[in-house]
Formats: sequence, structure tokens, C-alpha cells
Amino acid sequence: MQSIRAFISIEIPQEIKEKISLIQEQLRVIETPISWVRLDSIHLTLKFLGNIMEEQIPDIKKCMDTAVNGIFPFNVNVKGGGVFPNLNYPRVIWLGLEDRTASLFKLQKGIDSCLEKIGFEPEERGFTPHLTLGRVKSLKGKNHLIRTIHIYKDIEAGEIFVDRIKLMRSQLNPAGAIYTVLEEVRLTEEN
Repeated sequence: MQSIRAFISIEIPQEIKEKISLIQEQLRVIETPISWVRLDSIHLTLKFLGNIMEEQIPDIKKCMDTAVNGIFPFNVNVKGGGVFPNLNYPRVIWLGLEDRTASLFKLQKGIDSCLEKIGFEPEERGFTPHLTLGRVKSLKGKNHLIRTIHIYKDIEAGEIFVDRIKLMRSQLNPAGAIYTVLEEVRLTEEN
């Protein structure tokens, strides 16, 4: 059996990706070496699974079905910019997501809880919903990076309508990861 590098995510609409592209362009003035995420690779990760076996896919899909049960489609706002792990040691540049209904957190917790029962390690860190814009390669020009990120701390880039989650395959290659949908699960339909 072949192993597959996989994750569960929410797709980002094209209009949000276009706004992200503009933000990335504005941030390219930063003197710090940064590897920018390609627009077609930007997504909201709910759970990174690592390498899985093909025969695990049906059980993972069952967990996705369980997690969406009772969660109706909802919106999250793309709002606020920052870095991980912190401003003193910036490694990842991101845009935050505001979830006023807490549905995103319920969804992620449901996925994590069910997957733990079938052998996947639960997330050690708390869930911080975000969209990764770039990865910092060196701390050269760190002060300029911090000043620039501070300007984007209150930025708003639109709203994402969440009505489904996807199990994605990630194939790494020199030009960047190629993503393929393995399974798709819709949230509970409102009557």
C-alpha cells in the first residue's frame, strides 16, 4: 500500500486569494528573505494528518462526516495579520480568521477528537485558524519585518463562506506542493 501525505482543510475562494495576492505584493518590500505561498496553495488547514495509508481514507471520511453533523454553513472573516511563533522570532507570516459563531472551532475539535479515536495524535497546540502567506527564511531585516507586520495587524480581506470540508492529498515537488481532493464532506443543510 502506498502512503499519502494528507490534510483536512477548507478551500479559500478566489476573490480572497486575489486580495491575499495584493497583500503579498505589498509585503515583498520587506528586506527579510521570505518564501511566499503560491495562491493556489493557500487553504485553511483543520488537521494535518501527515502520511496516511489509502485504506485509512474511509475511516477519515467517517470522522469528517461525524464532525460536520449539526454544524450549519457559516462565515469566517479574514481579519488581522501576524507571525508565528512570535514577533521576536517570526517564522510564519499569516492572516487570521475571525469565527463569530465558534463553528470553525467546533468543526476542528470534532475532527481532532474523532481522529484521535482511530489513532491520530491530537493537536498539542491550541487551534489558531490562519492562512499562511509566507515562511521567513532568515531573520535578516527582522526589525523591518516586525514594523511592516504591525501595519497589517488590523487588516480585513473579506469573508469565507464555509459549507464543506475536504480531505486533501499533498504531493511535494520542487515547484511546490500539488493538492488533490480525496474526499469532500458538506456541512449540515438547514431545513
